[in-house]
Amino acid sequence: MKLRTLDCKNCAAPLRQEGNKLVCASCGSVFDIPSDKADIEYDRLVNAEDYIRLELAKSILALEKSYKTKEQISQEKREKEYTARRKRLTKAFGIIILVAAVSTILCSVFGGVIFGALNSARHNRHKAQETAETAVWDPGFRVTPSDLKNDKDFWNYISEGIIEETKEGYDSRGSVIFSSDEIWGVNTDPEIIGRYLITGEYDNALYIIFKITFENIDGSTKEMYYCCAAEDITVDENGNIVYDGFTGMDTVSYDIRFHADTDLNMIYQTFISGSKYDYQRFVFEF
Repeated sequence: MKLRTLDCKNCAAPLRQEGNKLVCASCGSVFDIPSDKADIEYDRLVNAEDYIRLELAKSILALEKSYKTKEQISQEKREKEYTARRKRLTKAFGIIILVAAVSTILCSVFGGVIFGALNSARHNRHKAQETAETAVWDPGFRVTPSDLKNDKDFWNYISEGIIEETKEGYDSRGSVIFSSDEIWGVNTDPEIIGRYLITGEYDNALYIIFKITFENIDGSTKEMYYCCAAEDITVDENGNIVYDGFTGMDTVSYDIRFHADTDLNMIYQTFISGSKYDYQRFVFEF
């Protein structure tokens, strides 16, 4: 920057600076402040910090705008990916529900068919078990109700004697004692409620079911059931029944305190219905 004297061009009096103008102190004339390239460079150097701050602010603003644009693009991309993933999951879940529904329907249909087939087979087995005595028996092996009735001693025993024997199966006083204030007595004869001759592929058995009435000292009663059986029955050459004696039969509902069953249906299911035996069984009730 060149040094020069600033005087009024009109009266040669000194000039003073007021703002960005020069004013004559004598005549009051106003002039622009003269400048050249050196003045401009000087001004830039003096105000370099302001220029730097301005450029830096512009750069920061541009970066922020660019960052926001990229962040917005990333957010939109994430939202699109999330929407697509949710659609895929919804579709997969719908397919799973559809497969489960179809499986349930198929299971119901096939279950009904299988259940019907089992019922039909069970019905056929029951009809076979109800076959009359005229059925074809294996000579020398199958036992019929007539064989039992023709053996007078055996018939009398299962009709009368086994009742007394069953009653005597409890203690000598015909009672079951649990405590000093709870005594259940068997004071009446057991009642035969079913005699079943069952012949199978390899054996013959006679099951007898009793109803036993227990009486407590307070007058209350309890009806329970007892099953005994003579298994491996055969007929000898003279037509007499051969067996090893009667034994008590227990089920899952057997009460060891009373030595009897609480569930009559359980006895039938376990020993009479044949659900646990081979299918070539014939059941005769007499």
